[in-house]
Amino acid sequence: MTEQLSGPDNAAHDSGPLQWINLGMPGGGVQLIASAGTSMNGGNPNVLGLDNKGSLWNCWRNDGAWQWTSLGQPAGVPMRHPMGTVNIGGATVVQLLDDQGALWSCWLADGAWQWASVGQPPTTARLLHGVGTVENNGEAIVYLLDDTSVLWQLAYTNGWQWTSLGQPAGGERGLMPVAALPTRNGSTAFVLDTDAILWACYLNQDKPVWTTLNQPSGLQVGASAGAIVTNGQANVANVFVRDPKGNLWGCVQNATTWQWTNLSHPANVSLYLSLGTFTATGGDLYVFLQDTKGILWFCKPTTSWRWASVGQSSSGGFTVPMGAFVVGSDAYVFGLDYMGNLWRCG
Repeated sequence: MTEQLSGPDNAAHDSGPLQWINLGMPGGGVQLIASAGTSMNGGNPNVLGLDNKGSLWNCWRNDGAWQWTSLGQPAGVPMRHPMGTVNIGGATVVQLLDDQGALWSCWLADGAWQWASVGQPPTTARLLHGVGTVENNGEAIVYLLDDTSVLWQLAYTNGWQWTSLGQPAGGERGLMPVAALPTRNGSTAFVLDTDAILWACYLNQDKPVWTTLNQPSGLQVGASAGAIVTNGQANVANVFVRDPKGNLWGCVQNATTWQWTNLSHPANVSLYLSLGTFTATGGDLYVFLQDTKGILWFCKPTTSWRWASVGQSSSGGFTVPMGAFVVGSDAYVFGLDYMGNLWRCG
């Protein structure tokens, strides 16, 4: 484990012409409360969200216009915790937990959205958090934490299969989700414990392997800031976290080691909301965060890591992150404002 102490260039640089567009809300008093992921379902960009009554919604681009579609909920079973999306057989499958901690799938088939119960793992504990989703070598994987901080892997090949990955050495650590990525080990889940230690877990010959990525001296991690694999190679994994002082940190896998870098923050700015990551056309890596005044910033590596502001929406910024992804030569960042409107920056 090594630590890179030199921070980025903190000067604000022009980001080029980016547009803020208000995509509105579903209407009818519907209030979205959480992101359920993004996808390119049907060749169109899709932003999925959960409302306050447990129903799933989709805002998608139909030719040049964005429109809302209700995906509903299983009969009499409101959803409570979105897990994200995976791709199975070319179809986007949205994963969500209900009130009882059971997992459900929702997907588009023959022009209609379908619901099916995936159920629960073989445990008396209750599934509580989604860590992340991974598609690797034709396998779709969902990582989840239960209320005893046991990590579970749900993998789909010809059907769904549950595997308990247990906990790091020492048992109960109050684990919280960070992300999941395809890595040189196949696929890896990343979690934080109550001591702000970052852990990685993967399966090796059907046995879980836990590895501590430690932390730089004095770092107290506050929250996940996303993760991404760069250059399309599963051996270049980047995990980002944000500390309570508003600094961004990156932990990058180089061969068999992990290296921490303090990416700091823009000058005179306090960061508090993470919006996501993506690799743009040409291979540039972007990490998006919002400051306490509602200004959106990105951090990207050139000769060094640099910060740039892309301004804010006319509503004053985001309150709920809704995803970030690239469609061809177009890149988007999505979020909800305080009124519940969905905004697109790109």
